[in-house]
Amino acid sequence: MTMLRGACIFILPSLCSTACDTARDEALEVRIYGEEYIEEGLPVEIFVDGWSLRYDKFLVSVGGVAVAEKGSEPGLREPAFQVFDLTRASDGAGQEVASELVSLGRYDDTSFTIAPAADATAGNASAEDLALMVDGGFSVYVAGTATKGDVSKHFAWGFATHTDYSECESLADVRGGQPAVVQLTIHGDHLLYDDLYSKTPNVTFTLVAEADADNDGEVSQAELEAVDLRPLPNYQVGSTDIVDLWHFIEHLTTTLGHIDGEGHCKGTRTS
Repeated sequence: MTMLRGACIFILPSLCSTACDTARDEALEVRIYGEEYIEEGLPVEIFVDGWSLRYDKFLVSVGGVAVAEKGSEPGLREPAFQVFDLTRASDGAGQEVASELVSLGRYDDTSFTIAPAADATAGNASAEDLALMVDGGFSVYVAGTATKGDVSKHFAWGFATHTDYSECESLADVRGGQPAVVQLTIHGDHLLYDDLYSKTPNVTFTLVAEADADNDGEVSQAELEAVDLRPLPNYQVGSTDIVDLWHFIEHLTTTLGHIDGEGHCKGTRTS
């Protein structure tokens, strides 16, 4: 018995060391979510002009993901670009971008990029939608229908903007036995704002609807480019040189990204 007890003295510390190392790692997951506004539609209540809107597609090309404890090297990296259709129902969970075992801690510094990528792969996007994004050189592609009374206007727009979101104040707290999630939140209502810099812009569709010059029910890029914003009291553009509605909406695609719901990032439009 003495020999057995002696053997235990040497074996148990080794086993404990292995178990302790394992316990210091826990799952950290990054997900992308378009909230109810993209999955279910924008209700009339949020518009100032009586419209409502439903997205049929809301495709984003996202990559360059890094999540870190502030001041430390990232514990999770996913540099590759993936294309997601955020209209897919997720029961509030969003779509998985990446997952990694990381050391315990508070992961409060996240960065990611929304940009065109020739080598993007499908996140949850179909092969057809992946080809649409890659071949079109798009970072964001939206299609849907807005309705007011018996009037409907359809749109299908692709954008090639490149936006780096950095210093995002994520809320993931990785603890033993508690996997954590960082949510890249995409705000579909931002595309319909009537001001580029106001903290309280309106959500409106009337000017977009009126751009349908041939009244065929389809609002095209060319029709939006023909709308001159300069005489309007709203649709303020700050110090940019934007003068038409297409480039106004294009600029709004660089404001879509947030973190963990309403959390903020420093977003830099690089092209």
